[in-house]
Amino acid sequence: MNGQMRKYKESLEKTPGPVMPSQLPKVKLDMRGLVRYAREKGVEPILLTEEEKSRFMTPMV
Repeated sequence: MNGQMRKYKESLEKTPGPVMPSQLPKVKLDMRGLVRYAREKGVEPILLTEEEKSRFMTPMV
């Protein structure tokens, strides 16, 4: 087994299992609004604070 295959198998062992739908948060995300807001600020959406991101999330009932 070469080095790449060994690294691949080690990576697989460290990878967590799948996320079940029941484990996902029950929120709606206004992605279009979030992206528009980030562009207006001149930053990538990932760089927004959690408070800024939460303005675009609404709980699902």
